[in-house]
Amino acid sequence: MLEVVEVREPGRIRVRVLGELDLAGAPALSERLRSHRERGTAVLLDLEGVDFIDMSGLRVVLSAAEQASHDGGAFAVTRGSRSVRRLAALVELDGRSPFDGDSA
Repeated sequence: MLEVVEVREPGRIRVRVLGELDLAGAPALSERLRSHRERGTAVLLDLEGVDFIDMSGLRVVLSAAEQASHDGGAFAVTRGSRSVRRLAALVELDGRSPFDGDSA
């Protein structure tokens, strides 16, 4: 089960993802991130509370980072939970990782 909580912070919105970021929940997160991008909102995607992530969830994160880079939007991702870091390492992102380690 996926839960997404948004918290306004100075100059950005923190999008906290809790639970399982998988095929079932990925479309909802993708839509939420797209909406913020279209409004020009700076986003910190907080993946510290992700218990499980599969490739569809990772694709959402990478796609959002790529779109922000292309559009010039402000988008950052926390290092993520152990599950997130493990999957990122398994797929060998080769320096293309959007994870900045911002867990504050």
